[in-house]
Amino acid sequence: MNSIDFSRLKWRQSDFHMRRAVVEKLSDQELLAEIARNDTDYHVREAAVRKLGDQEYLVEIARNDSDYHVRRAAVEEISNKALLAELAKNDSDYHVRRAAVRKLEDQALLEEIARNDTDPWVRRAAAERVTDQALLASIALNDEDSWVREVAIKKLSDQKLLSEVARKSSDIHIRKAAVEKLGKALSPSTRHANI
Repeated sequence: MNSIDFSRLKWRQSDFHMRRAVVEKLSDQELLAEIARNDTDYHVREAAVRKLGDQEYLVEIARNDSDYHVRRAAVEEISNKALLAELAKNDSDYHVRRAAVRKLEDQALLEEIARNDTDPWVRRAAAERVTDQALLASIALNDEDSWVREVAIKKLSDQKLLSEVARKSSDIHIRKAAVEKLGKALSPSTRHANI
């Protein structure tokens, strides 16, 4: 199917479902890029993005599309680590930042995002990828969002830090989770001595 055929179909079909179904059968990368940039419906643009393999097109769309669904779909296909880092820190929409965070490997950047992002969903995604035990303990004790604290306590395995969280957390659920993790790791005779 060429662009003339697609344009004719688009002209005849105001229903985005039909246009999206056609896009899902396309393989022409230039036509998919044109659709991803220009279709009026984000569902159709998103479907086109998911079929794009060209990183340049994906980068352009991730930076410039007006709809977060389309930008998020582009981020999920991007392999450029520098761009992913930029989007994880700076995109205006938390869905896009979270999708970028899920692809990051840079621990320093993940730690920064886990501490400082304004959105709890993004902090949670970063905490899921953080490996630093001291930071996880700090998040479990201090993050304002209970779900972020919960992710951190689930990843925390350092016995000394778990003990500290069990003693200091103001969140009963986090204290309980820390005590349970300690209980699984310690024998009954040493469990109470460490808490």
